[in-house]
Amino acid sequence: MTTPTGPAAGVHLPWAEVPAAVQAWAAAFGDGTRPVVRDLPGGFSPGATTVLEWSDRAVFVKAVGSALNPESPGMHRREAVVSTALPRSPRVPHLLASYDDGDWVALAFDAVDGRPPRHPWETRELATVTDALSSLHRDLTPSPLPSLTPLADYVRHMFGGWAELAAMEEPPAGLDEWACRHLDGLAELESPWPAACEGPTLVHGDVRADNVLLTSDGVVFVDWPHAAVGNPVFDVIGWAPSVVLEGGPPPEELLARHLLPLRVDPDVITVLLGAVCGFFIERSLRPPPPGLPTIRPFQAAQGAVALAWLRRRTGW
Repeated sequence: MTTPTGPAAGVHLPWAEVPAAVQAWAAAFGDGTRPVVRDLPGGFSPGATTVLEWSDRAVFVKAVGSALNPESPGMHRREAVVSTALPRSPRVPHLLASYDDGDWVALAFDAVDGRPPRHPWETRELATVTDALSSLHRDLTPSPLPSLTPLADYVRHMFGGWAELAAMEEPPAGLDEWACRHLDGLAELESPWPAACEGPTLVHGDVRADNVLLTSDGVVFVDWPHAAVGNPVFDVIGWAPSVVLEGGPPPEELLARHLLPLRVDPDVITVLLGAVCGFFIERSLRPPPPGLPTIRPFQAAQGAVALAWLRRRTGW
C-alpha cells in the first residue's frame, strides 16, 4: 500500500461527462456564451468539481449522481442546507443555488479567487490558516445553526472503531502490532467520545488543505457537508494528521497554535483523539467505497500519524 505524502486527492468526473440537464442549469449563471471550463483536483468526491468562467463572472459547481457513489448526493443535499444557513462571511463560500432531480445533485457557488496552501506546508501559510480557523470557531460560537445535528449524533456511525476491532475474534491483517496489544484499552479510552463531542460551536467537520483556499484577504473554508454543532477541538484533531503528511509540524504543535474559543479538558482531547484514530484505522481496513479508490490509503496514512500521537499522549 502506497502511503500518501501530499494533499488529499480523489478521482473526479470531468465536467464534460456531467448530464446535459445539469450543464444547462449551470450555464444559466453565465451571459449566454460558452464558459471556460476548469476541472479542479483535490478532495474525495467522485463527482465533478469545476469552475465555469464567463467574461463577467466565475462560478464553482460541484455535481454528483448516485451511480458514482450512493452516499454522495445526500452529502451535497446536506451541504446545501448548511451553506444556505451559514452567516455571510469572507471565511465561507456563498451558495448561489442548488439543483436536484432526485438522482443528480449540484451546487453552485461564487467562485473564490484563491489557491490551496503550498506543500510542504510553509510556516507562514500554516499560521495564517490556523489563525483563521481560530477566528472561525470564535465567530461560530455559539452556533448560528443551533438546530443542526449535534456532532455526537453526526459521527455516531463513524466512531467506535476500536470497539469494533476489539470485538473481532482475531485482529484483522494489517493492524498495527501495538494497537493489537492494546485493543481493549483503546476501546475503553474512546468510549466516552459522545460526551467529548459536546460543545456550542458550529464545527466544519472536515478541515484539510484541500478544503482551504488562501485569498488576498485571508482564508476561505470550503466544503461544509460534515458541519455539526459540537466541540471545536474536533476540527483540529481531525486536521492534524493530514498536516503531518503534507510536510507540516507534529500534531501537538498544531494543537498548541490553535486558540480555542473555550478551554478544553486535556482528557477530552485524548478521548477525541482516540476516537478519530480508531475511525481512520478501522475504516482503512475496509474495501474502498464505490467511486472512491484512493480514500483507504489516505485514511491508513492519517491513522498511522494519529496512532503515533496517541501513543505519545497515553504513554502506554
